[in-house]
Amino acid sequence: MNAVNEPRVLSWHPAYQKDFEQLNKTWIEKYFVLEPVDIEVLEHPAEHIIVPGGDIIFVAMSKRIAGTVAYRRLDDETVEMTKMGVDEEFQGRGLGWLLGKTIMERAAAAGYKKMVLFSNRKLTPAITMYRKLGFAEAELEQGGYQRCDIKMTIDLKEPPLAGLSRQLKEAVHTTVEKLLRYSNEEAGIRPSADKWSRKEVLGHLIDSAMNNYPRFIRGQQAEYLEVPGYNQDFWVDVRRYQEEDWDELVQIWKMLNLHIVRVLPLIPEEALGHILAVGPHAPVTLRYIAEDYLRHLQHHLTQIFPVHANY
Repeated sequence: MNAVNEPRVLSWHPAYQKDFEQLNKTWIEKYFVLEPVDIEVLEHPAEHIIVPGGDIIFVAMSKRIAGTVAYRRLDDETVEMTKMGVDEEFQGRGLGWLLGKTIMERAAAAGYKKMVLFSNRKLTPAITMYRKLGFAEAELEQGGYQRCDIKMTIDLKEPPLAGLSRQLKEAVHTTVEKLLRYSNEEAGIRPSADKWSRKEVLGHLIDSAMNNYPRFIRGQQAEYLEVPGYNQDFWVDVRRYQEEDWDELVQIWKMLNLHIVRVLPLIPEEALGHILAVGPHAPVTLRYIAEDYLRHLQHHLTQIFPVHANY
């Protein structure tokens, strides 16, 4: 559970439309005049922001929505940060920074390469924050909001584990087709009495995915975390993978790993240095857990595919 005074970032939901509208109308009307485009976007945010490929997030303090920001899709590579507002009661607590940083991370995770924003120089605290976030002033084009007299841009940084995610995704897609070349009977053959069959090796990789996924999530919550390990032989024996249908095991393995593929780019840079103590093993970073997951997967796939196989 989050502490009462700990900010929580919330994703878009239609129930928050009024909060999105009111937070933005409050600051716009305080400093400027609402323009027709403001009213249209604030009253119909899903239509103008979400549906075309954008995103809207909120920050909550306890049960109150304290701030919001959005990004609007401009083209396949560029988005505009827009409609940032923080309730005056909660200003000065770093919520604007949290919103800005999070919306940039979300846009980068969605594959966008660049973010722009339009503002006014009289909003000195906001401009200062944008610069600290890494935005730089750019040439302002004609048109847009009448109140805007400055344009700022930033190149979005690819999520730190995006490359690892792509490698895992490629490994999954290229491996599934090869796995399905084996019949159910072939997959169940043990090389020797003390060696796993292909079913059991893949079952172990399923267990690995199920154990590592919560590590990727929980490892983001604390700078140091103790998590249980698992006895791989016990898990494989108890699960009786040898009795399962091969095609079903392949699909389970595929979907679990595609789930992890989507999780990896969402892990922020600062969380990758968090330390996890897994069972009796020496503590390691969350980054190491993620990178070792792919190494481990690739190691066991070599047990399924003999080196002499012509694939």
